[in-house]
Amino acid sequence: MKRSLFVSLSALTLSLVTAPAFASEVAAVNSNSTNNIVEISPVDLVNRSYQGFLTEQGIPSNGAFNRAVHKGRVTAQDLVNGAIASGRLAPETINDRAYLNHVNSQLRKINNN
Repeated sequence: MKRSLFVSLSALTLSLVTAPAFASEVAAVNSNSTNNIVEISPVDLVNRSYQGFLTEQGIPSNGAFNRAVHKGRVTAQDLVNGAIASGRLAPETINDRAYLNHVNSQLRKINNN
């Protein structure tokens, strides 16, 4: 009895501790569209892009991502367009200068390393 209680509590604890893959993303309804759009922060967009989140949109991952950023082959607009295409950002985000500036800021941090 004690063993099954311990196993159950351990499983419950692990399920509460492990976060979903996109826990930092916030679901938001786009008022101009009937589809639900999952909004991702600029920091998460750059981090997820590095991790391969946008490989289907032609954005390289890991070391190749860093090299592409250094050489100017990957820009904030590329990441935002990729996230729009994958349904993570509303199409209007491409015109959001504050969002693009924040993504650029994150990319500059990569360039400085």
